[in-house]
Amino acid sequence: AEKYQCPVIILTDELLAASLRDVSPEVFDFGSVAIDRGALLTPEELDRLTGEYKRFAYTESGISPRALPGHPKAVYAVTSDEHDEYGHITDNEEIRHHMMDKRLRKLEGAAQEMRPPVTYGPREAPLVLFGWGSTYGALREAVDILNQEGRPARLVQPVDICPFPAEAVEEALAGAQTVIAVELNYTGQGAKLLRMYTGHKADGHVRKWAGRPLSPQEIVAQVKASLR
Repeated sequence: AEKYQCPVIILTDELLAASLRDVSPEVFDFGSVAIDRGALLTPEELDRLTGEYKRFAYTESGISPRALPGHPKAVYAVTSDEHDEYGHITDNEEIRHHMMDKRLRKLEGAAQEMRPPVTYGPREAPLVLFGWGSTYGALREAVDILNQEGRPARLVQPVDICPFPAEAVEEALAGAQTVIAVELNYTGQGAKLLRMYTGHKADGHVRKWAGRPLSPQEIVAQVKASLR
C-alpha cells in the first residue's frame, strides 16, 4: 500500500472471517519483515525544494514521491476529482490522460510483484482443481485422495488476485485437460476471473455457500460427479 500508494485489500472468505484461532506470537518472525515505504522524501530533500511541492508528479513508474505531513514545504491540495501534479482540481483533458496513464503504470509495476500460483500434485496430471482462499487445505487432501484412487490430479491456486498473474496461471495450467473450479461462493467468482484473464473456461464447478468449509470428501465426490 505504501510502495504503490494505493488501497490494498486482503481478500478473505466467510470461513476465515468467522473462525477463531489462538496462535502463539512465536510463530511469527516480526524481525524479518522489512517495510518498504516506497518513494518517500526526506526532510532534507524537502528543504531543498525551490518550487511548489508536486505531490502527484509525473514519474516513469507512476509513483509520485510523497512527504510525511508537517513539513512547511510539503503542503498540497487533495480533491476527490481529477487534479494536476500539485493536487489542484482540473478538467483539462490532457492532464486527465496523463494522470490516468500515471495510475495505470503503478499497476504495471505491481503486476511484476504478484506471486505465482501455488501448485500441488504431479505436474503432468490432466485433471486440475482450481481454487482460492481457505479451500487450500481441503483441496490438497482431495488431490491426494484422487491420486491414490488412480485419478491423476493436481492443484493450482492463485495467491494474489489483483493484478491477476495471468501468465503464471496459464503456465501452471499448461497440459490440463480438465479444470474444475472449487469455491466457497455462489457465483463462481474465481472461475470468472480465470476466464476473464486467461481465456480458460472451467470444465466443471464445485461450489458451497452455506458458510461451512468444504471437506476433501465433498470435493472428491463432486469432482467425480462432474467427470461423469
